[in-house]
Amino acid sequence: MMINKSKLHKSLAVLALGAAYFIFVKLTGLGIPCIVRVMSGGRILCPGCGISRMFLKLSSFDILGAFRCNPAIFSLLPLWCVCAVFWISDRGEKFLKAAEIFSLTVLIIFGILRNFL
Repeated sequence: MMINKSKLHKSLAVLALGAAYFIFVKLTGLGIPCIVRVMSGGRILCPGCGISRMFLKLSSFDILGAFRCNPAIFSLLPLWCVCAVFWISDRGEKFLKAAEIFSLTVLIIFGILRNFL
């Protein structure tokens, strides 16, 4: 398998930023507020609301709690890990496109359902 070093470095940089943010939130309890939630006065939750809490719960092996924080993102994580491997290795363009469309569809449906049910 051929690895695209540029994509690998970008991926590692994003992973490092995510890890730094996770450590910051874990130590301080402070996180970046969701702009959608802030602007709607807490009445609307975006499809990504709960990701920080989800990762905090995952870090303490609370799988059910992590799922409850954001079931859509939690369920899509394994797919996205596979996508990262394909993307870094410059393979599976059709798979990546299908995964992108599937992910966006799931997140749009989840965003609608979590706000109107």
